[in-house]
Amino acid sequence: MAKTKLRRGFVAEAHRWADDLRGELDLAPHDPLCPKRLARHLEVPIYPLSKLPECEEQQALLEKRPGYDFSAAACFEGRAAFILLNDAHDPKRQVSDIAHELAHILLGHPPANPFQPDGIRDFLPEHELEAERLGPTLLISDAAALRAYKLISGSTHTLYPTFSK
Repeated sequence: MAKTKLRRGFVAEAHRWADDLRGELDLAPHDPLCPKRLARHLEVPIYPLSKLPECEEQQALLEKRPGYDFSAAACFEGRAAFILLNDAHDPKRQVSDIAHELAHILLGHPPANPFQPDGIRDFLPEHELEAERLGPTLLISDAAALRAYKLISGSTHTLYPTFSK
């Protein structure tokens, strides 16, 4: 089986998305982008699993099984998109999950039933690869990464704790 690759020019497109959306949100190019704020801006509601009425499906999505752990899904009602989010996960993971699902929506990936009767997700590898690239690019722009590098490479900031010998 051939390895899935990003289409030509996609990385540059992802950076344009990140820059353009920061502009729409009146953020500086190096500012962090809150995916919940972006979802509100795009009028994409986020529905946490814990807020849904108790039902068999909710319990199936919340239970942890080897090889299957539901994070989030971009869902559609007609043309209106919404995100179903597993809010039992760590908040940092939720940020990443929301950005990933917003990437699917922004890229216009066609809606597909994300759940099969056996619990396995159904998706196109090309679409997942694009969302895996655009999601993090939305969160940390090139300008933000470069700014962080400059701060860290200076003498006053570090990612590592200093230890006395």
